[in-house]
Amino acid sequence: MDNTGKSTSTATLSAPPFAAHSPLEIPQLKKILNDCFQPDPKIYWADFLGSCLLGYGSLVLTEMVPTFSALWFLGFVVSVFALYRAVLFTHELTHQDRKKLPGFSVAYNLLVGVPFLVPSFMYRGVHTDHHKKNSYATQEDGEYIAFGASPFWKTIAYICQSFYLPIVLTIRFGIIGPLSLLHPKLRLLVMKKASSMAIRFDADRKVPVGIDLRNWYALEVLCFLYVAGMTYVFVSGLLPLSTLAHVYAVVVCAFIINSTRTVVAHRYRNKEFKELSFHDQLLDSVNLEGNPIIGELVAPVGLRFHGLHHLFAAMPYHNLAKAHRRLREQLPKDSMYHLTVEPNLISAFRTHYRNTRSGEAWPVMPEGSEVHP
Repeated sequence: MDNTGKSTSTATLSAPPFAAHSPLEIPQLKKILNDCFQPDPKIYWADFLGSCLLGYGSLVLTEMVPTFSALWFLGFVVSVFALYRAVLFTHELTHQDRKKLPGFSVAYNLLVGVPFLVPSFMYRGVHTDHHKKNSYATQEDGEYIAFGASPFWKTIAYICQSFYLPIVLTIRFGIIGPLSLLHPKLRLLVMKKASSMAIRFDADRKVPVGIDLRNWYALEVLCFLYVAGMTYVFVSGLLPLSTLAHVYAVVVCAFIINSTRTVVAHRYRNKEFKELSFHDQLLDSVNLEGNPIIGELVAPVGLRFHGLHHLFAAMPYHNLAKAHRRLREQLPKDSMYHLTVEPNLISAFRTHYRNTRSGEAWPVMPEGSEVHP
């Protein structure tokens, strides 16, 4: 997005009536939110480590109690949401200055990045293109598919990919990755096409250089060793295959939740992948309100305020809720910001479904919006 708040692109998704709403001025917003930009390392560490402890502890609990008992179901659900939250801290690693959170990237990779085969390099660098004002929602954005302007079955198909993604990741790090080191062309293909958490598989990622590339190789070696080690553990019978099935189910459920969250994080209306204006990028993004507990479970680490996040990507996740409330209270009633709000996840998914049915090239207004065109 353009930090000046000015629209300079040639494409427009907004329906003409949207022009009646007050535009956003970045300097005004920064003045309102001037105390919301400093990350608190204590919150990051406590939240992340607590999520890991709760997630892994619950996972162990389910192995100690009878399968499908009440305690088993409780442990399963807690492990899914806690580990899902822990893994999504990769999003914060992408946006926060490493110097402000020393050691956090190492802890993330060792505790969840490598064990779940989603090391930080799978997101770092790729996600930044999703936030660049000239590449958001274009062919350069690997995190954008025009779900909102496509048949609804494509949304369902995307979510259903969650069932086999753990297998794909295992093959990528356990077989294809090591083999690609023997052939330069295959290696380049793997690095560009199979080394990111992008949702568009035809998108190419940029290959990093310097220390980022060295970190990439180190993490890739760790992921291979982890896959090899786990293969030995289960093949040799040190752990039963039922444990593998259980862990697989936890990972699949986490992927399903994340995929569902992803399809309502934006309106996904830019089916021609044209460059969007600042305000059209805002209108293509969603802020979820409603029950904060449910919101944090489904879209943790600040991701339920995705519209606000696209305005200020570097704002730490723990300040987004406060910042969102402040903007809702202090901005004019006709501000475009209010158009990004959905009352809850179900409403957002309902709006998404209506968008897929309409086939229009601009966002369908969310039900119950406080500001109407």
